[in-house]
Amino acid sequence: MMENVLFLSCLLFVLNVYTIEAQTSCHTPNGEVAKCIRINECPILYDAVLTTDPKVVDFLQKSKCGFSGVPFVCCGSAASFALPPVTVTRVRRPDLLPKDCGTQLDEEKILGGEMTALAEFPWTVLVGYKNASGFEKFSCGGSLINNRYVVTAAHCAAGRVLTVVGALNKIRLGEWNTNTDPDCYGDRKIQVCSEKPVDYGIEEVIVHNDYKEAERSRYHDIALIRLNRYVDFTDFIRPVCLPQMTDEANVGERLTVTGWGKTERVNFSPIKLKVEVPVVSQSQCNSKFTQVRVKVQQTQLCAGGESGKDSCNGDSGGPLLKSRSDRFYLEGIVSFGADCGTQGWPGIYTKVSKYRDWIESNLRD
Repeated sequence: MMENVLFLSCLLFVLNVYTIEAQTSCHTPNGEVAKCIRINECPILYDAVLTTDPKVVDFLQKSKCGFSGVPFVCCGSAASFALPPVTVTRVRRPDLLPKDCGTQLDEEKILGGEMTALAEFPWTVLVGYKNASGFEKFSCGGSLINNRYVVTAAHCAAGRVLTVVGALNKIRLGEWNTNTDPDCYGDRKIQVCSEKPVDYGIEEVIVHNDYKEAERSRYHDIALIRLNRYVDFTDFIRPVCLPQMTDEANVGERLTVTGWGKTERVNFSPIKLKVEVPVVSQSQCNSKFTQVRVKVQQTQLCAGGESGKDSCNGDSGGPLLKSRSDRFYLEGIVSFGADCGTQGWPGIYTKVSKYRDWIESNLRD
């Protein structure tokens, strides 16, 4: 992070030496007619300031068009400039992603509360850890995407969590209440029960190559976990759908977070919970998180900011879901945020549509 701050300072110095008056129109390095505006008003260039890519730096320097208290840049359209993309070898393997996905048992929902029904969101999994003393603990969530793979956050699969909590130990599917077995609800006369949850071992962990734990903004916070055997789908264990690369959630649209995270009463809920959160624009999100030296990029999604409604500790790696045509799609992966459930502070999620190619290229039968 310090290197990025130094780089930003150097870049601003380079721009500052040109203290000519800002113009109303200009030409970008690509020859596009555009407007000369403050750099903080040009998202496509402002987002690129913290990069050290030589091509991006050169483009920024050639985009300067004035200075009036702050640097001005010639701000073209998004099509004329892009941050270095997430590069993967494009290997399409649609046969490894099930067509029957994102569906759940049509059972009576628990209305007016956060508790899920027994078979609701059957792709939500628990990620288990085991320390040197043999103590086991569930500290993250994830989502089942086919009969062999779970997607979660990179910070749940590598780095500090393995030292503080323990080594990755198992993945639990089909869980609802971690305190009971089997899981049931209802009164003594009429009870509805689920099948027992199933624990799977971990064969392989694939963390995104560009993820850096020390980076405050947690870019590329995504990982795949390959299970040690094939999964048998049931009413309580099913895969979620992945969004297409062009899919985008609309600002204000309400999405659903599920998991066993912190509540007002306990640090870790034994029962799988759900909460709806609104999508927040990138600019509004950055207006908050730049205060804590975090810069949200296009590979991330912001949602929440309502008092008492948010993903929290224990939800990390879990799903942010969009419902469309009676199917659920994995719109985001719980990454991080400020104090959960704080008014005006949304949570930050890894935007799954930006990583669909990466996911598919790393799947194998």
